[in-house]
Amino acid sequence: MANKHYYRTECAIFHAFCKCRDCPSAKKIAKQAQVSRSTLHRHHRSVNLIIRDYEEYLFKTFSHIIKHYLRKKHPKLRVVYLRTLIFISNNRMLFKELFNENHKEIIKKMLNHISAIVIDEWRLGKNPEKMFIVYENEVLGAIEIWAKQNFSNQYLDQTLENIIHLTKMARHNLLPLK
Repeated sequence: MANKHYYRTECAIFHAFCKCRDCPSAKKIAKQAQVSRSTLHRHHRSVNLIIRDYEEYLFKTFSHIIKHYLRKKHPKLRVVYLRTLIFISNNRMLFKELFNENHKEIIKKMLNHISAIVIDEWRLGKNPEKMFIVYENEVLGAIEIWAKQNFSNQYLDQTLENIIHLTKMARHNLLPLK
């Protein structure tokens, strides 16, 4: 029961934070969320740290999901990216806010997490970092396009196919010719 109450309160705080984004203050956010300021501060140490708190929550949750695929001997990239996009879709409000605030680092952290899978699956040799950074930026670009479409489920498949296409192109460029 306490978890449901905590979650409802956190949702109210998040919605209030989004509405008060132009000039956030603890008083305004607490009033908009219909909670006391002490409740707000129990959830978030500071108004300035709210975005960082949400980024941390998203990354921890995402890391937990991806660890499942890292345990498999040969995880399929399509499945990993699909799970990633579904995770973004399920947390679309948070990601919209992060993209509005130009906090795209969370997506880059998520892509870096996936990098271990890609490097392992492709059996890349030494120093693929530069090409890999280009690849990650292209995947981020595909996700940004989806963000402009409000992370709509209607475009999820198209985004996945764009990422898979980018992945095939990157693999072709990164793997040594035989």
